Amino acid sequence: MFTILEQIFVLYAFLLLGWCFGRIKKDISDHTQVLSFLLVNLFLPAKVFGSFAKNFTTDYITKNYTTIFISTALLLLLVGTAVPISKLLTKDPYERKVYRYSVPISNYGYMGYVLVEALYGEAALTNLILFVIPFTTYTYSFGYMLLTESGSFKKLLNPITYALLLGAVIGLVQLPIPAPVETVISSSSACVGPISMLLTGITLSQFKIGELVANKTAYIVCALRLIILPLAVFGLFSALKLYSVLPYATIIATMPCGLNPIVFPKLVGKDCKTGARLAFLSHLFSCITLPIWLSILKF
Repeated sequence: MFTILEQIFVLYAFLLLGWCFGRIKKDISDHTQVLSFLLVNLFLPAKVFGSFAKNFTTDYITKNYTTIFISTALLLLLVGTAVPISKLLTKDPYERKVYRYSVPISNYGYMGYVLVEALYGEAALTNLILFVIPFTTYTYSFGYMLLTESGSFKKLLNPITYALLLGAVIGLVQLPIPAPVETVISSSSACVGPISMLLTGITLSQFKIGELVANKTAYIVCALRLIILPLAVFGLFSALKLYSVLPYATIIATMPCGLNPIVFPKLVGKDCKTGARLAFLSHLFSCITLPIWLSILKF
């Protein structure tokens, strides 16, 4: 339990530092584009690539080929459930879309990857990345279209997708990676946690606290994301005896809301206050819920 609390403390310490920097230096948000660019185009792809290049073998596929089908079924269930829930939560058309996205899709990448690798090792990280492939595909296709109200699938092909595919190929053929290249990959991978949480803190610091906490619906969504959804997923997978993927399905359900409801709307000039509320409150409350779930799950 102490190790879990230690890892969560480290991540949230960076989030708090980012928030403090953002409050002290008001124009720091003007430079976050650089951090975001490096995170999306270098650090996170490096983590995905490194994990798959080492662990994605023929034997691994033979043992885990059903994972994609199971996770796709879970995604469809969550997305389908989010539609009527969003209609009950608000009458505002765009807020509904934010809730439709935030209920099924969590911060499984920047937080989930880092915590699982730190606590349970690289093999567990590979299993998690494999499990969330359908979720990642949804995020950069229908999720992007939903939050930007556009008809474009252009985000589907991105550095993370390329890193996953290239890492899978290298893992399958067991192509050795030169030591200097491996050092660059591992060093870049180690930046995901600190940079993503700093970026989260800086982004949230641009909003007034009153704007982020004074919304009853946001608390309902946080309860769904951090309590009801994890319990439902854990109970369903336990009932179906899907024990091999149960921890990975549950871990993505326990994560707080992600930053895409802030980032994607910003790209097209839309209001991202709803996404900021969900990100702030869910990260705040996950300080309590995450240690509990991580101590229960066995990877």
